[in-house]
Amino acid sequence: MNANKGYYGALQFTALGIVIALLLVICWLNWIMAIFSLFFVIVAYLVASRAISKQQKKMSVQLDTFAKGITQATSYAIQNLPTAIVIIDSKARVCWCNSVFRDWMPQDPDKTQRLNTFIPSLRLDKLWGKSGFFNEQIEERSYRIIYKFIEGIAPKPGEEEEEMPESYMAFYFDDITESEQLRHEAEAMAPAFGFLMMDNIEEVTKGLSDVEYTNLWAEINNAIVAEIDQYDGFVRNYTEDSYIFCISKESLLHMISQNFPLLAKVHNLETSRRIPATISIGIAVGEPSIKEQSERARSALELSLGRGGDQASVYVGKELKFFGGKTQGAEKNTRVRARVVAQAIKELMDDADSVIVMGHEREDYDSIGGAIGVAAMARAAGKSVHVAVSDQTVAIKKLSDLFPTEPGFESLLITPQAAEDFVTDSTLVFVVDVHRPDMVAAPRALQLSKRRVVIDHHRRASDFIEKPLLTYLEPASSSTSELVTELIQYFADPITLNVVEASALYAGIVVDTKNFVVQTGSRTFDAASFLRRSGADLSIVRHLFMESFDSMQLRAKMLAAAERFDGLALTECPEGIQNSSIVSAQAADQLITIEGIEASFVLYDLADGGIGVSARSQGAINVQLIMEALGGGGHRTVAGGQLYDMTMAEAREAVKKTAQEQLLAMKKEEETE
Repeated sequence: MNANKGYYGALQFTALGIVIALLLVICWLNWIMAIFSLFFVIVAYLVASRAISKQQKKMSVQLDTFAKGITQATSYAIQNLPTAIVIIDSKARVCWCNSVFRDWMPQDPDKTQRLNTFIPSLRLDKLWGKSGFFNEQIEERSYRIIYKFIEGIAPKPGEEEEEMPESYMAFYFDDITESEQLRHEAEAMAPAFGFLMMDNIEEVTKGLSDVEYTNLWAEINNAIVAEIDQYDGFVRNYTEDSYIFCISKESLLHMISQNFPLLAKVHNLETSRRIPATISIGIAVGEPSIKEQSERARSALELSLGRGGDQASVYVGKELKFFGGKTQGAEKNTRVRARVVAQAIKELMDDADSVIVMGHEREDYDSIGGAIGVAAMARAAGKSVHVAVSDQTVAIKKLSDLFPTEPGFESLLITPQAAEDFVTDSTLVFVVDVHRPDMVAAPRALQLSKRRVVIDHHRRASDFIEKPLLTYLEPASSSTSELVTELIQYFADPITLNVVEASALYAGIVVDTKNFVVQTGSRTFDAASFLRRSGADLSIVRHLFMESFDSMQLRAKMLAAAERFDGLALTECPEGIQNSSIVSAQAADQLITIEGIEASFVLYDLADGGIGVSARSQGAINVQLIMEALGGGGHRTVAGGQLYDMTMAEAREAVKKTAQEQLLAMKKEEETE
């Protein structure tokens, strides 16, 4: 505009100069004509100036009207965009918002004055100065919220710093409710793939007539098909006791919320032999392909079976959850599997150059007894064998002192470090009484090995030793020593146990059955009878379990200090006690002999700074589930765990809270049934 004014001013100045020059020429020729010409020029100038001024005013009005229209249109567009906009200051106060924001929010922003009212989870300190987006649910609507930082304008030279405008943040709300609903519907309809197997159909139907067998099988089948049918799922029976099915993720989540009522329905079916029928379920959902999902479901089923059956294992993505598992594993009368496993072990030993056996760290008599039994099999096969043990516990020390002076026994027990040196590609490594790689006595030696065998009686945990050549997992068995004793009887080469070996295996059975009163079946007594015939000396067993007067006094103090709540008991082992794990286990065993105590927990300090937990149960409460929730594991009646990064008081509260949550879950299951 200024440039135009300068241009027109120059033209006017040039024209005026020309007019004056012409007037001077006329005046020189005829001064009267010059006067008339001057008058004419003045009149013409006034008329033209008035017309130009009028035109400029008209143009200015038009420009003002145009600018005002643009401003109004811009303001209207901002106010009525299909996007809610709000600008806030550093205190989350609403400085400005458009009409769409007012319409979408459940409250008037002029009254609330803060964005936190609509987004309670807003952490402005985390977002300030940044740009990005997040999703938020406000009442029944879903929004994608884009945020941008609006930096304050720097002060001009001479302005005071207080006059500088503060910074702001702009939030843009995009309503994605419809797309979120479609996404949730698609996720709800995602397929969940599952396998189902009857755990004990042979035991339940043994001795039944054809009609009774058919009727019972039909009842179980109808219960399974009806359960899947009510969710509009697909189910097929592909062997006599196995099913494959597919349901939606929404149906699976409903089953989870009901704690898989199918388990209870099958369990409550009447059977003529009064043995409850049980099933195991493995389900997977959220895998990238159907093939991977089916493999995960198969793995989940194996977990359920390995944990004793009567439960469901569910993979939701990478998260694994267990449901059920209330029934104690039923002892199998057939020894066919023991005979097959014994033969397989013999063949594996024949192909190996040497054998290394290990149990869990801080070995008890079942762990070390089972390991000595496997070592006896290796010696019978003519193989060099060593047993890797952790730091010498009382159990190991008492047994090693009794070892005979025959060749092979003086170097039988080795340290975890020495075991690493013995491991080669052809070394066969046995892991007994444990199947979690982080709990073995020599984890590095296990990691170096390529040929592994697992023998255990604990319910299977989610973290299992990778790629074992053979797994013999029997949760219904009383102890690992019982399993190994059976394998010895069916081993191809004749095995003659010496007194110490037989006594060690016998002690292992005694310790895990609490003197033959916990989870003891006919096969347990058969194994004990075989060991007695093999020379197991009860005086040696008594010697192994003898305690000092000080340990008896210590345990009495621990029992006196026990806290009792909801039918449970909890106490601690004092600091600085040698063999605190053994003392704590003994105290836990003794606590459940008290009337009214269904489960006991004893906490003790670990050498590495953690806190150990020994858990015992009469059977009604599954202490394995409680310990698994705390990162441990074990058996239904005998379990343990290790807690880190917490004080003894915090560990005590954690155990107490988890136990109470498990009790509450059990009560809800019973009410549901």
